[in-house]
Amino acid sequence: MIRAKQISNLSSSARSFFLGGTRSSAADGNSCTSAEDDSCLLRRHQTRHEAAHTGNRVFTRPSPPPLHVSPPVLPVKPDPANHKIPLPDGTEVSRVDHTLPITSVKASGREHLGEVYTTSASKDPSERAPRNASPGTKQASNDVSHDLTKTTVSGKRKCGYYPSGEMMRVTPAPRHVIEKVSSILRRFKWGLAAEEALHSSGFKMDAYQANQVLKQIDNYANALGFFYWLKTQPGFKHDEHTYTTMVGNLGRAKQFGEIKNLLNEMVRDGCKPNTVTYNRLIHSYGRANYLKEAVNVFTQMQEAGCEPDRVTYCTLIDIHAKAGFLDVAMDMYHRMQVAGLSPDTFTYSVIINCLGKAGHLPSAHRLFCEMVGQGCTPSLVTFNIMIALHAKARNYQSALKLYREMKAAGFRPDKVTYSIVMEVLGQCGFLEEAEGVFTEMERESWVPDEHVYGLLVDLWGKAGDVEKAWRWYQAMLHAGVRPNVPTCNSLLSTLLRGHRLSEAYNLLQSMVALGLQSSLQTYTLLLSCCTEARSNFDLGFCGQLMAVSGHPAHMFLLKIPPAGSDNGQKVRDHVSSFLDYMHSEDRESKRGLIDAVVNFLHKSGLKEEAGSVWEVAAVKNVYPDALREKSCSYWLINLHVMSEGTAVTALSRTLAWFRKQMLVSGECPSRIDIVTGWGRRSRVTGSSMVRQAVEELLNVFNFPFFTENGNSGCFVGCGEPLKNWLSESYVERMHLL
Repeated sequence: MIRAKQISNLSSSARSFFLGGTRSSAADGNSCTSAEDDSCLLRRHQTRHEAAHTGNRVFTRPSPPPLHVSPPVLPVKPDPANHKIPLPDGTEVSRVDHTLPITSVKASGREHLGEVYTTSASKDPSERAPRNASPGTKQASNDVSHDLTKTTVSGKRKCGYYPSGEMMRVTPAPRHVIEKVSSILRRFKWGLAAEEALHSSGFKMDAYQANQVLKQIDNYANALGFFYWLKTQPGFKHDEHTYTTMVGNLGRAKQFGEIKNLLNEMVRDGCKPNTVTYNRLIHSYGRANYLKEAVNVFTQMQEAGCEPDRVTYCTLIDIHAKAGFLDVAMDMYHRMQVAGLSPDTFTYSVIINCLGKAGHLPSAHRLFCEMVGQGCTPSLVTFNIMIALHAKARNYQSALKLYREMKAAGFRPDKVTYSIVMEVLGQCGFLEEAEGVFTEMERESWVPDEHVYGLLVDLWGKAGDVEKAWRWYQAMLHAGVRPNVPTCNSLLSTLLRGHRLSEAYNLLQSMVALGLQSSLQTYTLLLSCCTEARSNFDLGFCGQLMAVSGHPAHMFLLKIPPAGSDNGQKVRDHVSSFLDYMHSEDRESKRGLIDAVVNFLHKSGLKEEAGSVWEVAAVKNVYPDALREKSCSYWLINLHVMSEGTAVTALSRTLAWFRKQMLVSGECPSRIDIVTGWGRRSRVTGSSMVRQAVEELLNVFNFPFFTENGNSGCFVGCGEPLKNWLSESYVERMHLL
């Protein structure tokens, strides 16, 4: 059992989630702003009242949404496309010109791209969801990356043809047959009742009709039962299309054992897997974070004589980029070019997103301009990606400039675009103007969904206005929009930061009532709150909240064995098993949890256990950028994304690893840079809590460090002094101090 004690100091892990929140941007699932921005949000918002009387106002402040009613109709909508942004001192931010302008891009050149991006780039208002849209009404996706992947996993573009050899069927299918059978499968769980209902319907289906039905089934068990039931029907025979669709259904449910059985049966039935089949299998493994298996499928399809297409390469690029393996992603891009597959709009969008996520925004922008120069017209999805990447890099002026250029080129914003612009304005401190964009979106007949409402909950929560965040949450419920887990996490973060624990408890209970399962981020928030508990009562209450969440991470934490005479092996085995269980979770979520766990253990006095948890996380690539060899014998230890307890633990164990390697090989690093940055919550160099904790540790153990070029956030050790220091025996046990 974990031995917990009261922690009086606010942990950086707690601040990471309380101040930074856990919202995801429209582009990539992560916040499109830097954590350093959060500390000045409230200050900027407050100083806006002074600026209102000193400068020319461009935006009109709307009224806040009332409690328990739908969001208000705000009087004036701001237009970031045509106006400057006022600053708190009354001045205005002018437009910033890129070195490579893109104003020559016109939406009229999109005809040949409409097949791929029909929904996002359409200029036809009838394709947008009306205000009172029915459940089946088409709406734009809230996730740019998801849009890209959706095109990939389907194996076909939206124009309705089958790429890579999948033939288009010309025989029309009676819609009433497909709808009737689909209705039966939605009404029943697979079993005798479902079979009897299908028999009673009297319908006979061919493979094409069966394929259309399989595409409409969300429950993989129903789909699989129906698939095998069809095999028992006289005269029916599955073809490569029904097998491929079934592979996709099982892949979404991560039923890889069933997929292997199905593929074996497919071959026995004389149906050869085609490129679309392999593409869906690659995507299924990729979305579950089984990258090696995805690459193995890529190899197998080539050995089987099945040529990869653009979708194949784009899928591999996308899944590796999301997992942080930029080098593999770019290698796939080059292999695609060598294979003679020239990039199209979709491919460019994937690569731009890949580069931007890896922090190479200049390269992403150059590729965007190259795309335009090659005559490949960007789509609305491409613009959304670029705007989101600039926003994530805190280039807010550039993001708004791209938004203006996009509109000037004839593209009409969708919900993704509006969401990004709202977040940019919110992070600049213009929260009322962000609400104005919400009104503009409604005026343009876009129906706000859970992401849009959740964004406003998050922005007001980060600004410290609990009441406004709560009002937008209530407005969301009143509008009949079911909250998602990220929205609840945003509100939970706000309540915990405001020390409103009883309301946080009620929110967790309401999540259970709504059928929402707590995520890793939910539990990380609660664990961080426990770390900074002010009293034993708060500590106990936080423990209750963690138990109410029902997340498997709670049992993992409770059952961490104590470090014994086995040098922490039991702890490492326990952590390794849990991370294997959480394999399909995204890397950022796992990193946040491990950061909170190590910080909690370190500050609770369980430093041996904290060190063992860190070692396993390092082996599992949870922190891929924590240690990097810049050149021969020149190493970089990157701690700036960690809490102070985690940073001290990581540094201690990494230096101990260097000592061990030196004793084995006799070779010592020529230089080690220890980067603490400005800290997760500090905008002033030298005030970072991570930096202070690291400097204190290095001073205690007389590490021969120095700083250079005025960078007080980077400690440097090199040469003979470093070698002599690593030879000291106490380096092995630094983390126990």
